[in-house]
Parts: sequence; C-alpha cells; structure tokens
Amino acid sequence: MSFRLNIALPILTLIYNPACNKCNKTLSILHKVLEQHPDAFKLDILDYQKQPPTKDQLRNIVQYLNIENDLNKILRNEDGTVKEGTGPSSIQELTNLVKEDPIKLQRPILVDWDKGKAIIARPAEKVDGFLKELGYLKE
Repeated sequence: MSFRLNIALPILTLIYNPACNKCNKTLSILHKVLEQHPDAFKLDILDYQKQPPTKDQLRNIVQYLNIENDLNKILRNEDGTVKEGTGPSSIQELTNLVKEDPIKLQRPILVDWDKGKAIIARPAEKVDGFLKELGYLKE
C-alpha cells in the first residue's frame, strides 16, 4: 500500500497591476519558475486596483519589508507628491490612502506569507534572488 502525504504548498502573492510593464515582467519570471518547479509554491495574483490590500495585509507587508519607520517607501513618488515627512504616519492612514488612490502603491510587490518576507520587485530581476533566498530556487 502506498499513500501520499497531503502537503500544502506555500502561497506567494503578487500585488500586481496588469497595465504595468514591470508587473508583467515579474509575473512572467514567476510563471517560468513555476514551469520548471511546479511544486515550489502556489502563486496568488492580486490586482490591487480592483481589490486593494487590507489593513492587516498592509501591516504585514510593511513589517516584512522592514519599513515600519518610513511608510513612504511602499508608495510610488514618481510625480513628487509624497514629500519626506508628509506621507502616512500609520497603517490606517496608509490603508486609507491606498483605498482612495491605489495607483500610489509601489508595484509589483511579492509576498511570502508563510515565511514573513516581501520584496518590491523593481527591477523585476530581483525576484530570482528573493526566491533563492527563500529556498524556492537552487543556486
């Protein structure tokens, strides 16, 4: 008699904008990894403009990125609207800002909920190093 243990795969979430070239490049890299290693992890794709991250998700992501003291680092500032010292000062303010104007959120963000790690994948090539660091890819 043989049996297989029911092992749950870790879940990685890509916080993603389908209109963003960097997001699409990151998604392409992740799909290639999964083609080569289909049992490495399960990929969850979150279109943050349709469904912004929740307050709890943002709190965890900020902790995983180790940016609790500078919440501006999770915001895009290409237009110069977020001045130093003027951004959100709490997770609640960050949550409200992202709900009001989701495009302000940095993207893409790749999150490993099980290992408590996240990365802002800019440039997209940072994903390979992140996956190696987490043990999903071999050197």
